[in-house]
Amino acid sequence: VHLCEAEGVPEYGASSFHKKQLVVVKSLWRGCSEATRQEFLRETSWLASLRDTNLARIVGVCSQEEPLCAVQEHSELGDLPQFLQLQGMEAEEGGSSLSYGCLIYLATQIASGMKYLECLELVHRDLSARNCVLGKDYHVKVSDHAMYCCRYEADYYVSDTKAKLPIRWMAWESLLLGKHSPKSDVWSFAVTLWEILMLCAQQPFAELTSEQVVENSNHWYQNDGLQRYLARPPACPREIYDLMGECWKRHESDRPRFGEIHLFLQRKNLGYVPATG
Repeated sequence: VHLCEAEGVPEYGASSFHKKQLVVVKSLWRGCSEATRQEFLRETSWLASLRDTNLARIVGVCSQEEPLCAVQEHSELGDLPQFLQLQGMEAEEGGSSLSYGCLIYLATQIASGMKYLECLELVHRDLSARNCVLGKDYHVKVSDHAMYCCRYEADYYVSDTKAKLPIRWMAWESLLLGKHSPKSDVWSFAVTLWEILMLCAQQPFAELTSEQVVENSNHWYQNDGLQRYLARPPACPREIYDLMGECWKRHESDRPRFGEIHLFLQRKNLGYVPATG
């Protein structure tokens, strides 16, 4: 990559440009508003300070010339949906399928990365399978690049204010009230867990239109008993689906913390060792 300068990232100085690394470049369109520019730079600045084995790092920033861009770690096996969908197709054709233990291992790592953000009182706002990248030995890192990818345009609803919203993953209070917290990320994590167990074969609430998804959030807001839940994935143990239900509690205070989710999944997958290679 030759379109960025390292700024505020000590590990990415001139002496490290010879290293080969798979990255994704997130950029702003030319001519964007000054408010958008400042928000992009602010967000990129704090992302560059994060250090966790299950978070994709910012390794470079271009802030002096347009288009503004940030260079973020990617992984050998690509985005999680692409990998899981391929595994699903291979299983349908008679090939080997991923074990249940492997799927929970993926989710456990996502919970671990989110636990780190929770400890810093940081909110992701777009947690989903598409925002997770997969490396060798099934090593997962949480990212935030999907909104910039044409591949995932259908996962975002464009609001009246032109904001792109991942409404099928959003907690009701985030969608309707604009409230974002680690507990709204917990809601999104349960949707992500559902995606993983479904091998990303379909969108959440695929049977609903975008307008019906918003209407469903209104049922959550009104607490009228008409709200719909994602169906239990095939072969999903009751205890795992019960965990999803805990994450979809109406009141934020009733939802578990990521630390609790991570510990729960670790215990349920005790002894699992991923195949290396």
